[in-house]
Amino acid sequence: MTGFIEKSLLMGLGALSLTRDRIVQFVNEMVKEGEVKPEEASDIVDRLVTRGEQDREEMRKLVRDELDKLKVRLPVASHADIEELNQKIDELATKVEALAGEKKPARTRKAAE
Repeated sequence: MTGFIEKSLLMGLGALSLTRDRIVQFVNEMVKEGEVKPEEASDIVDRLVTRGEQDREEMRKLVRDELDKLKVRLPVASHADIEELNQKIDELATKVEALAGEKKPARTRKAAE
């Protein structure tokens, strides 16, 4: 059983990406090696799967918390903010085009001579 505990600890972070099938394979191998009793296998699989799900949820929460902190430090523009800016750019472009159309071409020095 000590080997099982050691292998479980080594799996630690790897448990985040394990599927139930991979966990079953792992536990079955431990049964073959005599480190786990066959009658304990199902319970161990369930515990490892549950632990993996809990670890994944904790990781998701950690990522969400870190993203929230990042948003506070570096505000991210929303879709509405971008649309508003695009509208302002379009309005300014229209004004620039209108002003450019009102200007008369400047006379060059050769034309004046």
